[in-house]
Amino acid sequence: MKVALIVIAVLIVLFCAVCAVFASFIVHGRRQTLDQAWKWQQEHVRDASRITRDLFTDYIVKSSRNEDIHVSYLPAPEAGNRYVVLAHGYTDNRFGMLKYAVHYRRLGFNCVMFDERGHGENAAEPCSYSVREVDFLVDVIEDTAKRYGPDIVIGIHGESLGASTVLMSLKNEAVKKNVSFAVEDCAFADIITVFKGSMKKLHVPGFMVYPTDIAARIMYGISFKAAEPAEAVKQNTIPLLCVHGAADDFIVPEHCRRIYENNPGEKEMRLVDNAGHAASAIVDPDGYFEMLKNFIEKTLGD
Repeated sequence: MKVALIVIAVLIVLFCAVCAVFASFIVHGRRQTLDQAWKWQQEHVRDASRITRDLFTDYIVKSSRNEDIHVSYLPAPEAGNRYVVLAHGYTDNRFGMLKYAVHYRRLGFNCVMFDERGHGENAAEPCSYSVREVDFLVDVIEDTAKRYGPDIVIGIHGESLGASTVLMSLKNEAVKKNVSFAVEDCAFADIITVFKGSMKKLHVPGFMVYPTDIAARIMYGISFKAAEPAEAVKQNTIPLLCVHGAADDFIVPEHCRRIYENNPGEKEMRLVDNAGHAASAIVDPDGYFEMLKNFIEKTLGD
């Protein structure tokens, strides 16, 4: 009996240790440096070579908790009152949004590109998959409204984690006040479903996501269950464009459909043929530009 109890205790300890390892792996993905992100964009994004780093103005926004948020401001070719805040994906940084900035500049938008919480030049932190990240996005939106004047038009556009963060922000009063349109590209409807799919590919039972969630709560104060952008949009009134790669096998297109269906307000959904995860703007840059152009003209009325 004593031996059996010892064996059970050892197995429980090992199980908890495995869950802790999973939790640590999930929240501590290796972040790219600014130089790495810049190089990748220059090599893979058509027209990215037209943007040079001397065009940017860097500054720091103080968060509501007095944390540093690193921002790079890319002005439009001609002065105007249109601004877009661009939110990047997991492990990336602000330069990872060049693939969208090239389009927005053609549309006359000044681009505000910032490092998500725990990414880029910001202080290191575990990723909460949009739950905590939303605070930095809201802070940057509020700063943009104050910094560039009361008569500006602000849009927000996110990719993957950034897209999910955009969706989570739509219920915030400051966002409702300042933002005229939102674009989400390859967001997840909920992160638990994504984790289950990834575990299945690794031949790990899907139920392991739940004890891993408990481990993340204990270790980092992070609840993966709270990362549910599809729930956050249920009361949204900001015009929303949902974009997803039709060939995305990481965050599958069904996530886009769930988000679109849950959103009650003005909305559009586009699935881009032959595009994998976060690749829609690269696979079809001309089509992507026209999609943004048509959506913005319809939304802003010009």
